[in-house]
Order: sequence, then C-alpha cells, then structure tokens
Amino acid sequence: MSLLTKHHFTKMALAGVFALCVGLQAGPARAVVIVLGEGLAQNCYEAAYAVSKNLMYIPPVLTGSQIDLTPVQLCNAALEQPTLVGRNLAGTRVNRGVLLFLEGKHAAALEDFEAALQIDDSIGEAHANRGASLVAMKRWADSIPAITKGIELQAAEIEKSYYNRAIANEELGNVRGAYFDYMKASEMKPEWEAPKMQLARFMVRKKGS
Repeated sequence: MSLLTKHHFTKMALAGVFALCVGLQAGPARAVVIVLGEGLAQNCYEAAYAVSKNLMYIPPVLTGSQIDLTPVQLCNAALEQPTLVGRNLAGTRVNRGVLLFLEGKHAAALEDFEAALQIDDSIGEAHANRGASLVAMKRWADSIPAITKGIELQAAEIEKSYYNRAIANEELGNVRGAYFDYMKASEMKPEWEAPKMQLARFMVRKKGS
C-alpha cells in the first residue's frame, strides 16, 4: 500500500474531533519526572503520579503528623526549599506543571515546563509536556518541535506525544503526518482506544486508485 502524499487518502468528517482530544484526556501531559530521595520534592512527585494516574491521593505524613496540603500546594512548598537544585528542581517544576495542566491551567503549566527546561533541557518529559500544553492552547505550529524533541529523548508515555503531534499536524493541514502519528500511537499502546477512534476517520487509498 502506497501513501506518497496526503492526496492518496482522505478523512471522514467528525464534528468536534479536536475538542475531543483534550476533553477525553486522550493526550494530556501526564509524564511526571521521578525525584529521588526524601522530603517535599519526593512527596510532590508521588502526588503528581497519583493524580495523573487517577489514583487516590493521600497527603504525606511528616514529623508525626499529616500535611493537609493539596498536591499543587505540596509542590509549591517543595519549590520553596533552597536545597532543591539541578535535575530535582527541574523535575519538581515538571511535576507541578502536570498537576496544573490537569486542573486546566495550561498557561501556568507551560511556565513550569519552560522553567524546567531552563534548568535541564535533557528532560524528555519537560519537552513532551510543553508540547501538550501548546496543543491545549491551540498553538499548533509551536507544539510540534517541542513534542518531537520529547519523542527524540524518549519521554515517558511516548504514545501520547505521538497522539498530540497528530492533532497538531492535522490542524496544520499535514494529514499524512497526522495519520502516521495516530498509527504510531496505536502501535505503541494497542489497548488505547483514542488513536483507533481517530484512525477510523481516515480512508487510505492505493496509489493510482
């Protein structure tokens, strides 16, 4: 089967498809960064992981008493610690950004991801999540280089990066690129239904047909 140009296949219309991608939580920023060691930064990571996986969040117990803080407040407290530096600081900014993204605060999340990259631009999750935020903000062209960098750095949950890039490509008229990115997302996580739903909108034609 040949797919040489976007003219060799067409997509069937599906109302609201682009709003669907965020509304279904299909490709949001959920790739948290592991922060090792003890203290609030580790607690921030654990909270971000739990919330991003839809698990029950239990506030940590420190010095014999439970801390009554929301996950974002916990990350705020971690970031106020002067001893938090380097990759752990960058990772904590990513983890707070994930929490902010999931609250729908995409601009604030973007600030955290970009701040993380200023500290350590080798963190794939920071690039991938920055791209996801840009997609959520409909900054399609800006999102593609960020997502591609996250893919190159093997960010966690990389299938979501392919899915997000597919959305941006389709909005920009790169139907061929969108098709292959949806396909890659589906191949990398076969049990995930969202890419399959998107692929069902495409009709692939053989060259010359």
